[in-house]
Amino acid sequence: MKITLEDLAPFQEICRKICLNIPAGYAWGWDDKRHMAMVVLEGEDAELVFFPLFKEFRHHWNFTSTPPENASIIEWVDSQFGLMPGQVLFTSYALHNLVLCVAWWPWGEDQKVSMRVGLIPVNKARLRDGVADQCLRCWLQISLPDNV
Repeated sequence: MKITLEDLAPFQEICRKICLNIPAGYAWGWDDKRHMAMVVLEGEDAELVFFPLFKEFRHHWNFTSTPPENASIIEWVDSQFGLMPGQVLFTSYALHNLVLCVAWWPWGEDQKVSMRVGLIPVNKARLRDGVADQCLRCWLQISLPDNV
């Protein structure tokens, strides 16, 4: 079954709400290795974005908490990056066998945070090449590089 952007409108709304909390001056980039959108936040600006994530996402866990019951999410996280102390992963409910996630990675003596947004296929679903890129670039208004 081909999923359309309209099918994933609730995920687009979550992304819209995430962006509302990001102060002007920050720009989304793209993590080609993980096929995730990324923004680096600093200091108090990171706090403005972090706490509302608890409201927007159904689940969250860190290095010491119990992982989600869905084995697909655990496998995806382990294959992409794993979780280290201080990092938090937020996940939405499943929609069309996809889960929207935010990986929160503090660094630089906790003065900076890399926030990545991605789509996780669950229940043995496969995500066609380019689908995550297309959705996230649209929802987060990320421009393609000039050389593409």
